Formats: sequence, structure tokens, C-alpha cells
Amino acid sequence: MAISALGVGSGLALDDLVKQLVQIERQPKEASLKRRETEAQVSLSAFSKLKSTLSTFRTSITDLKDSRTLQSRSAEITGQDSDNPFLSATASSSAPKASYQISVEQLAQGSKAKSEAFTGSDQVVSTTAGNLTFATADGESSFSVAVGANATLADIANAVNKNADNFGVSASIINTGGATPETRLVFSSSETGAAKELSVTNDNAELDSVSTVANGGGAGGMTIAAQDSARDAIMDIDGIRTYSATNTFENAIEGVTLDAEKAAPGETVTLNVDTDVAGVREKIEGFVSNYNKVVDEINRVTRTSAEEQGRGALVGDSLVRGLQSSLTNIVGGAVDSGEGAMKTLYALGVTFNDDGKLEISSEAGAGGTGEERLTKALETNFDQVANLFSADDGIATKLDSLVAQYAQTGGLISGKEQVFKSRQENLTTEREQFDRYMESYEETLRARYTALDGVLAELNSTSSYLSSQLASLPGFGTN
Repeated sequence: MAISALGVGSGLALDDLVKQLVQIERQPKEASLKRRETEAQVSLSAFSKLKSTLSTFRTSITDLKDSRTLQSRSAEITGQDSDNPFLSATASSSAPKASYQISVEQLAQGSKAKSEAFTGSDQVVSTTAGNLTFATADGESSFSVAVGANATLADIANAVNKNADNFGVSASIINTGGATPETRLVFSSSETGAAKELSVTNDNAELDSVSTVANGGGAGGMTIAAQDSARDAIMDIDGIRTYSATNTFENAIEGVTLDAEKAAPGETVTLNVDTDVAGVREKIEGFVSNYNKVVDEINRVTRTSAEEQGRGALVGDSLVRGLQSSLTNIVGGAVDSGEGAMKTLYALGVTFNDDGKLEISSEAGAGGTGEERLTKALETNFDQVANLFSADDGIATKLDSLVAQYAQTGGLISGKEQVFKSRQENLTTEREQFDRYMESYEETLRARYTALDGVLAELNSTSSYLSSQLASLPGFGTN
């Protein structure tokens, strides 16, 4: 009779013994695999986080590397309600630093044509087919609408609104109601500017009532009142009248974009175009903050203390040590092309603290506190500040080149990441091979102990048989 389970034949706990032997064989290798898998994952994660931090830092470097960004201008408007302004402005780096007196005399608008009275939207306008052509006076925009025979006022309005080539004309029907109700058709054009007056012509005299120009020439049934005519926006800048087909004035002041929000004839505001000190200061503060985040990340992955968080994943890594050294040398070094005294970050008010991080110190030093040096530099030596960062040997220029080597796709850190990804793949293969080995090892043990169990079962059976035979002999086992 076959043995159904290991140990049943012998009565010994052979199944437990096999499991213990398998566990003893597995334990050292399993521990080694887990340790190496953890190390690879932790190192990969550390390099990925460092690369991400460097990429963020590079964004703030880019802002300071571009001299045009550093030479940006602010456009500040005073003399209007900030909650309900009638003028807004932006300035490019090419805008001259100056002050202007500006008033918004008129907003730009499109034209609006209104028909004579109809009896209702279902009134038939034309018994025969024809076409309406909509165009701006300058001829730059146009489209045509096919009007079928017996088309009603509503049919025409729908055809205009649904036309795929429509450049911005909407058709609406207004019902007056009252004692003598009337229905009128209105064409409204979104094309603004005096040169964009709407013209509606036709090739069927029956459509004259819904055209601004009759088929035979002369006025049609749609009229454009003076207040509904297309017109330019008008601004007075330092007493000089300027015009724009839209409510945006591009380069009416060189390098400045003015947006008219509403008309306020005679109301004057002051526009001051100046160096964007606040914006550049914000960029410098962002640079300091993101540099310190890089320092924090490097310190985290290279810490040697075993307390609390434990050793960093990249302790002793030559790539990280090289990065740290290069960053410190660039940030703490001098810019040879720097103008005047503006050759180092210290002259700008930015210094290293005891933790190796940057700060705009509130403590007094040569030239005052860091805050005072920064404020003075931005207010009196703005071009020198820009050169400190954006010159060919400027701090931001050199940092951008350095960080790109490490953080860009295919850079040094990407190479390190690939090493650990390959290591993970190798460990996965090694684990699969080890699992197959352990399966084979367990099968071999079970085969051996199954054979042993069978032998012991036969011995037990023989022993029982002999004992029963001996017990049946006369006098065996008695006194």
C-alpha cells in the first residue's frame, strides 16, 4: 500500500524535518538577496530624487541666466480704481524707463446693422433663391450665405449663425411686443476697428430688405446708425492721440502693450515703466531657496550618522561628492567679468551660513546686512547684477552647464540610475534561479526521505509480523 504523506509510514515528523532543512538552506541566500535588492532600490530612489531636485533648481537658474529676463521691465499704473481699472499694461525688456500720462477716450467696437420692421420671424423674405454676402469694408474678411426660395426671417438668421466660414457675424431677431409689435433682424459683427465696417450685399433684389447695400446699388433695408458703426479704440498718451483697431495697443509706446478695459474720457492715469526690481529679487530668492533644497538633498543621501534616519544611500559616492564640490566652487567663486565690486554673491548680499546653505543675511557685514546690500545692488547697480548671473562666465551660466551634465536625460545621474536598474534586473534573474534551485532541492529531499519513510515502514511491518509470530508460540512471553 502506497504512503500517502511523508512520515506516515515511519511515524516520524519527516515533513517538518524537510521544511526545516529547506528553510535553513534558503535563509542565508534570501537574506543576501533582500539586502542587495533593498540597497539597489534605495540607491535608485536617492539618485532619482536628487535628479528631480536638480531639475527644479535648474528652472530658477534659467531665469537668471537669461539677460533679457533680468532686464525685464515693470509697468505700474497709478491713479485708477484697482478693483475697476480702465487700463492695464505690460512692458518688455526693450521698453524705455519712463513715465506717461494716459487716458482711454474710446473703446474699439464692431458694427451692428438693424433691419426695418417685419411682421414676425416667420415672414417670407424672398420667394426666389439668392445669396447674401457679408464682408468687412477693408475686404479682409468675407463669407456668403445661400438663401433658399421662400426663406423666412428665421431661416436667414439660422443660416448666418451656422455658416462654417462666418468670420464673426451673429444674427438675432428682436420682437418688440407692445400695442404695435414689430420684428427686426440684427447683424452684429465682432470685427472691431474703423476699417471693419460690416457690408451685406446680395444677388437677388428680394433680399434688399436684409442687406446694407441694395442689389441695384444704394442703401438696403439694413442700416448702421452712427453709434453702431465700427470704430477704433482711442488713447491719449502724453497728449498724443493714438488709435488701435482693437482694445490692445501694441507698441504705441515702444516695448509696451496697453489694454483698454473701458472708456474713461478725460480721466488720466500715470504709467511708470521701470526696471522690474521686485521680479528680479523674487528670482534671486527662488535661486537661493532651490539651491538650499539641493544642499538638503545631498546632505540627506550622504549622511553618515546611524542615528534616527540612518546612513544615507549614497555615502561615499564619487559622483555626489563631485557635484557638491562643483556647486560650492561656482556659487562661492568670483565672476572675472563682473563689473565693479559686483563679482561675487556676497556683494549682492547672498552668503553661506554654517550649514553650507545660502542666505540673505540680516546680520551686518562689510557694506551692511545682506538685505541692505541686495536692495542697494538692485536699485543702483541693476546691470551689474544681471551680468553677475548671465555673463558667459556668470554664476547662472556656469551652474546651468554643470547641472545639465548631471540632471539632463542621458546625463551622469541617468547613467547611475541605469546601473541600479540593471542591478535590479540581475537580482530578479538571480532570485528566479535561486527559487528554481530551492524547488529542486526540496524535491530531492522529499525523494530521499520518502524512500527512507518506505524502508522504515517495511521494517515496522516486519517487526510487527515477527512480534505477532513470536507471540503465537507456546510459552512465548509467559513465565
